Formats: sequence, C-alpha cells, structure tokens
Amino acid sequence: MGFSNIAKASDDDEGHTMVRITYPLTQTITLVDNRGFCKMGSYETGEIFAQLGNLLPLDTPVEWNEGFGLANRIVEAENLVKVSDFIVPIFLYSAKKGICAEDEDELLELIVTARDLTGVYPIVVLTDKSSEKTRDVTRKFKKLGVERIFALENYTLEDHRKSASKHQEVLRFLYEVIKDVEFQVGQPRNPEEEMTERKTFVLRYIHHNDLKIQFQRTEMETLKEQSNLKEKMRHQREKYEQKFQEDERKFKEEMRKLEEEFEAQKLHRQPQSYKPSTYKDSKSKKRRTWLF
Repeated sequence: MGFSNIAKASDDDEGHTMVRITYPLTQTITLVDNRGFCKMGSYETGEIFAQLGNLLPLDTPVEWNEGFGLANRIVEAENLVKVSDFIVPIFLYSAKKGICAEDEDELLELIVTARDLTGVYPIVVLTDKSSEKTRDVTRKFKKLGVERIFALENYTLEDHRKSASKHQEVLRFLYEVIKDVEFQVGQPRNPEEEMTERKTFVLRYIHHNDLKIQFQRTEMETLKEQSNLKEKMRHQREKYEQKFQEDERKFKEEMRKLEEEFEAQKLHRQPQSYKPSTYKDSKSKKRRTWLF
C-alpha cells in the first residue's frame, strides 16, 4: 500500500493520540497505539501502570486523572478487560531527544514497575536511529536494566519513501517480540491471581500518590504563606525605615534651624564698639586714653 498517516503522527512533541487505538495484526496479536507523554508526572505514571496491569479497556480515551478518578475507572472496567490477555510493554523513545540525568530515576521506576506488572522487561524501540545521540541513549537504557533495544529509522511525514532496510528493521523487531511472547505464554500462569495482584498494586500506588500530592500541596501552601509573611514583614520593615529616615531628616532640619537662630541671637547680644575717649587727670595734668 502507499504511505498513509494512519496513526496521525506529527513532528511536534505534543501528543495527538488521545485513545488507546488497536491495530489487529493476527487473530491473536494486536498492536496498540497509545497516548504519548513528554514527562513522567504522577497522573501520567498512574495511568501507564493501570494500562500495563491490563486494568483499563482498549479503544478508550487515555486520561490523566487527578485524585481517585483513575481508581473509579479501574473499578468500572472490571467487566470490560480480558483477564487472559498477555501484555508486552514496548517503550517507544526518540533517540534525538537524549536522556538527561534528571529523567533517569523516573525511567528506572517505569521500567522496573512495567516488569513487575507484566512479567516482561520492557522492550525499548529507539526512533531516529541516525541521530548522534543514539549510542549514548542506548548505553543509558542498558544501564537502567533494559535487555532488548531496537533502533530503527522510522518513516516520517517528510521522508516516507519505501526502504527495504526500514521494513526489515520493523519486521525483525516484531519477530523478536512474538518469539519472546511464545516463550512467556508457555510458562505456568494463574491469570486471575495475577490480575488481583496487579490491581492491588496499582490501587495502592494511586492511594500513596494521592497522599503524596496532598502533602506537596500542603507544603507548597505553607511555603507560600511563609513567603507572603516574609514579604509582608519586608514591606513593614521598609515602611519603618522610610519613617525613621524621614523623622531623622526632620530632626536634622530642626537642629539646623535652631543652630541658625542661636547664632543669630548670639550676634545680636554682643556689646557695641565704642570710640576712644580721653580725659585729663586733674593731678598729673596728663591726658589718658581709655579704649572700650
């Protein structure tokens, strides 16, 4: 067939797939296109864990529920999911984005939890194989415990010319996944017991996560109140400082006026100068001069 953008892919980082859309490959194998996420927020993580636990039905909207909205959806979906379904977690990651140190802990939590919920270590598929970051991203995923990593050059809206090498890379990936599934399905399983364990894990995670978010919000409100109090005290201190400076200025001005008045009064009180006067001493008959 000719090229067609069936999955409604785009070149930006924002996800456009809002529903877990199924694409049947065979009578027993179904490929699921999921909603993408650019960050590992608490609500996104809870939704992903519920999907990996096979607790939510396919072909339904993917929501980042706050509070116990996700728990309610899990309860409502009890009769809509097939207990016998076997889920293989495939983590699609763009190699050109790289992996920063801040993301490694969140990725590790996702990988380990996916393994615990499904019994299978997540398979990582790196797109944009020709990126200069592919080798470094591959190394970091191996460091996080990922055993199987497939790097392929995906078809894009700009470059969707048919390529035998691209076809072979995708087919090799699908072949390895199916081979692993055949091995896993051959192991002894108790689907009902596994479903109960997964549900317990996810519901406990939702509860702890909600408590964590409430604590963070309370802490943020406390910090905000403290910040507002500090700001209020700063304004009050500035107000007092301004008043103090104004009072000090007025005091200096009053002192200057008093000093000027004092100097003026001191000059006013000084005695007047007199001209020399003379008189004759009747005894000595000599003229004497007195200066005042």
